[in-house]
Amino acid sequence: MEETSPLKPKRKDKTEDKYRIAATIAFIVVIVGIGVPMWWKTTTVYRVNLPSSAIQRLSEQRIKTAVQVSIYTQQSSRAQLLITELQNAFSDSDIWIVEFKQLSPFAKAAEAHTPAVLEKLLLQEHPQSEGDFIFIEWPKLEDELLLTTERSALMRSDVTSNKIAQLLHSKILQTYRINQILSTDERMGIKSEAPQPAYDVVISVLNPKPRITHAQWNVVMAAQTYIEPFLAQISDISNYTVRTQWKYRVAIEAELKQVRDQTKLGRHYALQESSLPHLLTSIAQNLSASITDKPVINLVVYIPPCSTAPLHIYNSKNVMLTRDGVDAFISPPWGGFIISNPPESVCLAHVNEESPLAYHVNTNDNMQVMLDQLHKLLDISSEVQIAGVKTVAIEQLAPRRWEYESYMRRSAIRHIATASNTLQSLIKLLDQISYIVIDDKVGTAITNSYVDILAAKAALLEHRLLDASALAKRAFVASERGFFDASLLAQLYFPDEQKYAIYIPLFLPVMVPVLSSFNMLRKLLQRKRKEKQQ
Repeated sequence: MEETSPLKPKRKDKTEDKYRIAATIAFIVVIVGIGVPMWWKTTTVYRVNLPSSAIQRLSEQRIKTAVQVSIYTQQSSRAQLLITELQNAFSDSDIWIVEFKQLSPFAKAAEAHTPAVLEKLLLQEHPQSEGDFIFIEWPKLEDELLLTTERSALMRSDVTSNKIAQLLHSKILQTYRINQILSTDERMGIKSEAPQPAYDVVISVLNPKPRITHAQWNVVMAAQTYIEPFLAQISDISNYTVRTQWKYRVAIEAELKQVRDQTKLGRHYALQESSLPHLLTSIAQNLSASITDKPVINLVVYIPPCSTAPLHIYNSKNVMLTRDGVDAFISPPWGGFIISNPPESVCLAHVNEESPLAYHVNTNDNMQVMLDQLHKLLDISSEVQIAGVKTVAIEQLAPRRWEYESYMRRSAIRHIATASNTLQSLIKLLDQISYIVIDDKVGTAITNSYVDILAAKAALLEHRLLDASALAKRAFVASERGFFDASLLAQLYFPDEQKYAIYIPLFLPVMVPVLSSFNMLRKLLQRKRKEKQQ
């Protein structure tokens, strides 16, 4: 009888143990060396490196603006005294670095017989750049100060430095508005939004009853003659696209009250001031000419039918608010509304049941009102009144130069402040929500915005208003693009908790044999250790 050797099973067991150990180690290496890194890589949120700490420090760096103010007087000692007092008045300012410059009298200045000639001579001798301002003494002036349409003001010989400082703060520099922009205190008042890069300006003419009211008006030519040249003058901040449209059978929804008067018609109609918001709501849905992603400024000319004309606006005290024969109002930022009543002769023909009379809408009157409304809607005009200070009326389409440059300065500061707040809000959001993706495009926009903010601040300090305005606008656009990019939402609804809820059921079945292999490996090692000890 053949006997089986006891060494063969032992050798076979040892060989199987080696294979088991090798398979276990290989399995562990694959899982730990390949699986875990792959899982880590595929679940990691991609984020470009951002200057986060530098962005958080933006609010620590105050926005300061350099301005040059020149003063010309017939006596040098008076100019020196005014400059000394004005320097003391602005020495503790946290916003302005004002350089007061004395302009010495020269021979040709004595020959100037009008303020305009004197101003021209001074500007030839001392050219100004954007944002500068000059005070010119003119003894024969009736008011203490007279603001021109350029970068200058005439001053009487007895004007005080306090009055000049008041004018600078209130109208030229508009310090109170800058404080509103930079203040974090909500009690400072409602802050207007930063100017957008582009706007649509839509001029709408509403004629509810065209068969009865034969109003004729080339509104396209009127817009090309008045509105477009004006907007072209202020295109440094925003781009404007002007569109015109006629809307028929669009009636206003407001309660009108008939009021008796001494005209040939014997009556007019009253529109209560409290009804104006409802009026805009009733017509707003009928004004959209096309879908656009740009903010829209509406300029509406309403031609009331003769059955409710002439139409005038009344306040709560039943006082007519018509000024210079014009009934109009604005509702920022929506737009402006003008009531263009038909001529009395047209409505008399309607009352007497005669054939409708065709008439031409007065272009100049309506366009002048529109221009004034645009000044206010775009926040260009300065409405502050100062005793003893008079402002020359505008006789050209372009805004007053000092008003527009004040608007540029204010817009640059607002763009810088808004862009800084946007970037800081985004950085805080990224710290709070770890699964927001920041791709290369968004990272570039954020970094570029930060760089442009620093450059815009430097330009304001270096008295380069045009450069500061362009850089601040670019920083604002880049910050908005980075903050509202759609890629930030890529994993916003896939947080870490959901990742674990999805990946654990996938990895758990794989990890069970791995853990079992660990247990088997432990037992094999213990058995070998015992065999060696025996």
